Amino acid sequence: MAKKRARYFPTQEYQGRLERTRAAMDERGLDALLVASPENIYYLCGLDHMGYFAYQLLVVPRDGQPILITRAMEKATVRDQVPDVVHVGYSDGVPPIPSSGVEGSDLVYAAPGTGDMAGLEPWSMSVGVSVRAAEPKPKSASAPIDSTRKALSEAGLSEARLGIEMANSFLSYRIARGILDALPRADWQDASGLVDDVRFLQSPRELECTRRAAAISDSMMLTAIAAAGPGVNKRDVMGAIYQTMFQRGGTYPGFIPLVRSTTTLEHEHGTWDDATLGSRDLLFLEMAGCVRRYHAPMGRLVFIDRAPARAARMLGLCRRALEAAERRIGPGVRAKEVYRAWHACLEEAGLPHYHRHHCGYSVGIGYPPSWSGSGVPVGLRRDSEMELAPGMVFHLMSWLLRTGKGDSFLSDTAVVTEDGCEVLTKVPRDLFVR
Repeated sequence: MAKKRARYFPTQEYQGRLERTRAAMDERGLDALLVASPENIYYLCGLDHMGYFAYQLLVVPRDGQPILITRAMEKATVRDQVPDVVHVGYSDGVPPIPSSGVEGSDLVYAAPGTGDMAGLEPWSMSVGVSVRAAEPKPKSASAPIDSTRKALSEAGLSEARLGIEMANSFLSYRIARGILDALPRADWQDASGLVDDVRFLQSPRELECTRRAAAISDSMMLTAIAAAGPGVNKRDVMGAIYQTMFQRGGTYPGFIPLVRSTTTLEHEHGTWDDATLGSRDLLFLEMAGCVRRYHAPMGRLVFIDRAPARAARMLGLCRRALEAAERRIGPGVRAKEVYRAWHACLEEAGLPHYHRHHCGYSVGIGYPPSWSGSGVPVGLRRDSEMELAPGMVFHLMSWLLRTGKGDSFLSDTAVVTEDGCEVLTKVPRDLFVR
């Protein structure tokens, strides 16, 4: 059997995360917290897999071990990644395939040197392996609901004050409603954002991941710029980005790199199509390296073949505004003050009417489909009273589109420090023409 891989973050760090989460629970008077966000589950216990497309839940009681509820087929992943939880597996498919009969383990390998084919015998974890049946009526969600009800009841929480992430994209209405109905004597509270707020501040160990992700972002961006040019298909630019992403040691990001040209520039969250770059095209590039689920986004605008006469002037304004926002960032500064610093540069340039919904937003742990966590990210908005603190990481953006005076775009990842801010992504903020 292969040796189990040690977790990147030490046990003490996970304990600290749980302690801070439980302190936030105490402030709200919660006896337990039900966490459905894959980012928050990863943060609290280290579960890192793609199985979050199906129902999974982490129950954090005020005391004792957390309870992790997943499909039964995730047993091996939980065993190897998350040793300090109580695992509850539910079946959502066919009954278990009969045991292979091998005592102690039903995972069978060929004997070394025998020349036999290695393989897997049928095994007990096959429970839960299923596909949707052809009948028109959907299968019941009773298995995850029943497993959750039973786990909470056995933990003595059936009549407790329970917090649940109601504003979470990964908790379906059917299952959430079923859980609430199954425990009618519980005092249910909306705890959306509780863990998100706890993980706002990245630890030194987390920032190591973000810094490594930023270095990969730099390589990805430089590769994309170098690959662009007249007659180049956007899929080739995207292919170069992905090759660099993985060769530099990154993993799949929570959000696909954005590669858009003039005709699709306004598709805010669209990406490449099967189209060739032409002379005088604008090429919009935004992407994030990812290391252990931590992201460091950045963006640049590239002019194909030639740049308009006013491009340099608008890039200068874009850069000054971004630098003004960076200078304003620091501990105790409110988010709206950062936005005002950014917008003041636009006012001086004769663009007082031009506003964006933010000039940056928080980033960190992310799973598809987002590099900022599930839901709408916390932004540096013009009306936000949020106070900044050391360890917060933001994707800072200066985006000028349809101003009447030209277009430009710059974005970088920065971390709030004890005395200001540090920009982590390093690609020059120059005028790029390819």
